[in-house]
Amino acid sequence: MIQLRCTGKVQKQLSIKPSELSNIKEPDSTLGNWYLNITTIDRRKTFIFMNESTLLSFILYGVKKSHSATIHEMFIRALNQLLLFEGFDFEIINLVNDEYHEIEYTKTHSRSLLGNLNDLVENYKYHIYEGGGFQHCDLTSIIRDINRMPQRNIGWEFSINVARELLTSQNN
Repeated sequence: MIQLRCTGKVQKQLSIKPSELSNIKEPDSTLGNWYLNITTIDRRKTFIFMNESTLLSFILYGVKKSHSATIHEMFIRALNQLLLFEGFDFEIINLVNDEYHEIEYTKTHSRSLLGNLNDLVENYKYHIYEGGGFQHCDLTSIIRDINRMPQRNIGWEFSINVARELLTSQNN
C-alpha cells in the first residue's frame, strides 16, 4: 500500500475532503510513502512526487481536476517510467507495483520533508524554464539530474543511489 502525503493545494485539486484522509501509518513497502505537491510550471498544473525515504522525485504536468479519479494509475505509470529509464529491471519494477496496489491519502506531517519538496519544486521550475519550457526541454534529463543532486537529509547522497540501494537489497 502507498500513502500519498498531500499538501492542502493537492487536496483541493483532487477534491479530497478532510474526512477522506487516512491516518498516517508507517510504510509497509520497500520505498515507502510519497509526498505530493502541485504547482504551475509553464502555464500547466504540475504534480511533483517525492519519496519520503529517498527523496527520489518526478513530475507529471498537464494535470486536470478530471485526473483525480486516475491519480493512482498515473502515479504508477510515471514511477514505472522513472524506474525504467534509470535502468531497473522488470523484477524490481514488478515488486514496486505489487507493493503499491492500493492507495490512501494523508496530510503531510514533516516540515523537513515539505522543505525538500518545496526545494524540488523550485529546481524543477528553474530547469524547465532554462530548457525552454515543456515543449523544448528534455524532461527525462531534468528528472535524472535532479535525482543526482546531493541531498542533506539523506547524508549528501543522491536520491537515485539511495533508492537503488533500497530496491536492490530488497530484491536479493
